[in-house]
Amino acid sequence: MLQWMQWSEGQLIPSVLGYVLPSVSVAHIDSEILEAAKTELLTQLKCLDKLLLTKTFLIDERMSLADISVAMDLLPAYQYVLDEAIRTSLINVNRWFRTIINQKSVKDILGEVQFAVKASKFDSTKFKELSAKLSKERTAHKDEKSKELRGKQNKGQQEEDKKTKRAKNEDDEPDAADEVLAQEPKSIDPFSAMPKGTFVMDSFKRVYSNEDTATKALPYFWESFDSENYSIWFAEYKYPEDLTLTFMSCNLISGMFQRLEKLKKNAFASVCLFGTDNNSTISGIWIWRGHELAFKLSPDWQIDYESYDWKKLDPADEKTRKLVNEYLMWEGDFDGKIFNQGKIFK
Repeated sequence: MLQWMQWSEGQLIPSVLGYVLPSVSVAHIDSEILEAAKTELLTQLKCLDKLLLTKTFLIDERMSLADISVAMDLLPAYQYVLDEAIRTSLINVNRWFRTIINQKSVKDILGEVQFAVKASKFDSTKFKELSAKLSKERTAHKDEKSKELRGKQNKGQQEEDKKTKRAKNEDDEPDAADEVLAQEPKSIDPFSAMPKGTFVMDSFKRVYSNEDTATKALPYFWESFDSENYSIWFAEYKYPEDLTLTFMSCNLISGMFQRLEKLKKNAFASVCLFGTDNNSTISGIWIWRGHELAFKLSPDWQIDYESYDWKKLDPADEKTRKLVNEYLMWEGDFDGKIFNQGKIFK
């Protein structure tokens, strides 16, 4: 369920809004961006249509929060831009969408949903009218706020004068809130107690980003890697049977990376997706400072790691070197797995 909602939030909504908002004249139109959003949305819907060929709902045989969430994110598209011509190629998505919006609990809120007969198109006159109206409303709101603020300032000044007089007769002792704040522990770098070692992660990342991987980045890595203070790990997703569309699986990887943002300074990873829709796996190579699982160092890093099996690798083993080289180049036999795409954490 979470995977569907993450995909919808990170991938579907930007495409829907990128196509719908300019089309209904509430956002400035850029034809290239509009066309890109349209293409991306239709690509996503075609993939979804294939998935729903043999399914009634997204997850099980009962409607879930994932169905409602994705359907509501698609609602503006059905109302304004997915016209009859487009809908004819999305038979399974249409059937699923109608099923969701006609559920009593959903229909009680939405009422009857009117589908677009023709796709809305940008109207410059309407855009100017809406922009002028919005500007006028903002100005009026700003003036009202200014009046309200001046009134509060006058009243506040009077209160402040009274407080100042009272404060002169009181000792300068910290209040309860100050004492609580003073007792709160300061943020500590989880890696601060570890030796820095000789391997400079930032330097390697620059070489990897700007130089050829095979001829520059990999030789640099193996020549400078500090095995005493850094470790290499292989991670494999435990639940490949739950992976469906490949772009959703990629979103699963991206979501993990986003939640580990503060780990970037001391870590690097190449995580790859193998296979095709409804038949894929996720695995990757991780490198970080220290010799234990880095995720245990901070509660903020523990959301995703238990969904993976982790194996510490021996840097001196030729098998490790081969594995690391393949994952960093995105080329090789990968033990027979078919490479689909990869993502870098750096």
